[in-house]
Amino acid sequence: MIYSNLYNILKIGDEFPPIVMGVINLSPESFYKGSVYQNEQEITHAARRMITNGARILDIGARSTAPWSEKILVKEEKKRIINALTILTHSIDENIILSIDTQYREVAEEAFCIMKESNRKIIINDVSCLKTDPSMIEFIITKDIPIILMASRKVPGDLCTMENIRFHLNKTIKLLKKKGYNEQKIIIDPGIGHWIKKKTYNYDLNIIDSLERLRNLQKPILVAISRKSFIGEVLHIKNPQDRLAGTLAATAIAVYNGAHIIRTHDVDKDLFNIISVAKAIRRNE
Repeated sequence: MIYSNLYNILKIGDEFPPIVMGVINLSPESFYKGSVYQNEQEITHAARRMITNGARILDIGARSTAPWSEKILVKEEKKRIINALTILTHSIDENIILSIDTQYREVAEEAFCIMKESNRKIIINDVSCLKTDPSMIEFIITKDIPIILMASRKVPGDLCTMENIRFHLNKTIKLLKKKGYNEQKIIIDPGIGHWIKKKTYNYDLNIIDSLERLRNLQKPILVAISRKSFIGEVLHIKNPQDRLAGTLAATAIAVYNGAHIIRTHDVDKDLFNIISVAKAIRRNE
């Protein structure tokens, strides 16, 4: 039975409804331009709308990880994150957990300080699986911060098969345990998306189809499939703006196959209805 209780305010696992994580995207370099929020009004409105519609976690990201996108300095990433957190800590309920989507300790530390001052709860979402900045390991252990590990070997999302995804996630979990990290604070993400050139959309389809195989790691499973390229490939839809229906279909299958957290740009009633039905069918088996 998979179970986690983040900060004693958010229960995640097999016996609970899947958690929705809303995306607050601060990166104009991102593939999905319709998801970008750049000023106080946009950030506040998006966050409040997602929370009102049921999001329990907000994922704050300031760096596009698409391989073809323009790269930014860590200094700029930190500036964007600090600005958003300063806004959000004064505008949303303190029981909403904020996830910081970063690969860099420098950014994570600054975010942690802001959150601590306002008595807020924080998660680090590292798409490099702690590979980009290994000093992040010491940071999350010292501060006892929950971590989302996205399957990666050398660079973000460079694993294509479920066998390799499981192997490298397990390797990182064992490393953290050996160093004294509380493994109950680990969430895993298989890394769906066109992260590297050789990772064609068929790999993403296979990952979603075989999501159940991650269960033996005994960690809550997060999937980030919102409007991604594999949906566009299947439906022949180039514009991410038009991939909502495909996203909802893939979300239903991911929940049916065992996903505990859905990271999405679209937090609304339709999403929750789809999640509820998929979860009910899974429980009925």
